[in-house]
Amino acid sequence: MPTLDKRNQPAEQDMHPADIKAALQKRGYSFSRIAREYGYRSNSPSNVLRMPWAPMEKIIGEILGTPPNKIWPSRYDAQGRPLRSRFR
Repeated sequence: MPTLDKRNQPAEQDMHPADIKAALQKRGYSFSRIAREYGYRSNSPSNVLRMPWAPMEKIIGEILGTPPNKIWPSRYDAQGRPLRSRFR
């Protein structure tokens, strides 16, 4: 009987930044709109595409209807907790 060995399975990939932007656009959002609605500087929300930022990941996850750990699996542990945050 074969055993399930996760070491031989490929790691889940983060969603491609272009796919995140396209998914936001399909829902009528841009990073500028997110900045206005949530009180961030206009260029700040796009930083989440390059670096971990748990609060912004949560906002984008809510907009997309997808948990942040499914969008950026490399940034979360097995329990869905952020591994690190931009703000500590």
